[in-house]
Amino acid sequence: MSAGSFVLEITRVAILAVSLSVAVFATGGASRYLAGAPTLIDRGMSTGECTRESMTGMVTRILDSMVAHNPYTLPMATSYVATENSHAAAVGMMTSWRTITKAGPPSLLAIDTTNCTAYFALDISEGNDAVQNVLRARIAVVDQLITEMEIFINRNRGDHGFSFSAEELPANYAVLMSPPANRTNPSRETLWELSQSLFAVSSSFEVNVADDCQFTELGWRVIDPGPDGNGSTTPLGCSWPSSHPTDVNARVALVIDEELGFVVTSGIVPGKVFGYGNVSAFIPNTMTDAQEAQQVWWNAKEAEGTMPLLYPTGSTGDTLEVLQYYNDELQAMQINVYLNGPNMTSAWL
Repeated sequence: MSAGSFVLEITRVAILAVSLSVAVFATGGASRYLAGAPTLIDRGMSTGECTRESMTGMVTRILDSMVAHNPYTLPMATSYVATENSHAAAVGMMTSWRTITKAGPPSLLAIDTTNCTAYFALDISEGNDAVQNVLRARIAVVDQLITEMEIFINRNRGDHGFSFSAEELPANYAVLMSPPANRTNPSRETLWELSQSLFAVSSSFEVNVADDCQFTELGWRVIDPGPDGNGSTTPLGCSWPSSHPTDVNARVALVIDEELGFVVTSGIVPGKVFGYGNVSAFIPNTMTDAQEAQQVWWNAKEAEGTMPLLYPTGSTGDTLEVLQYYNDELQAMQINVYLNGPNMTSAWL
């Protein structure tokens, strides 16, 4: 994970993340599967200032098009970059536009009017309103045309190896969208330094953590019950440890929201998925003490032979880490991960 830090105990693991670059291009055109689908809008046909209102409207258009199962209403640039759950695809081929039946408005929306980028997250329905999933995405816009779209849908803990609750996400994120009016907002430079330090091998940026800093993993305020179910019942707070996953190619400051104090960073984190009770947990390779402790637990449980256990398996975490910072303190930390196979990288690098 990009310059920064992670929270990872002996009985549980939490990951920070981020990294940015460029990459794979998908070229638009008329769909072979949707009759009469229009070609993508040419970049030169649209101009306009980037504002919070225009970016909020763009996010709304994306979510509405998903529910309508029609990506061809979107103002895509002639050449754009797009991924869904870490793999490149033309927007018209993405699963999100086939399965999502209810979405919006976002529970969390961070907007960077300088770079014209945005990050949003919300609970969604994919045909079964009793089971909610989590959609999170980052977009970049030029002249009111979408040039980049990075989408993730997490459907359960197995997608990321951490805690998960689409149901609790709206209430938890609502707190972050309404910061105190008398706060001291950070400068853009401060938020950039915070982002840069997240996955850095070393950084001189000092991070003070607020006493009530909200720590979530995919919508859930983290409670670590431990692999044997006898751990904590109290939500964990944020921490900024000196030992954390690093990524020299981290994509720094993908979104800097100076008004709400959000910064979004991305990193690629190699690790292992371990059996953790009757479920599983992802532990980054740099967290050697945590991996070794979990291996000891795993060996003991295997010897007992009382439960089926996932064998420790290599994996890679593709992350979009969200931090909130104001009053010179870290106010929130969100660990957002999507797991891929071992030794994987990102299409954005």
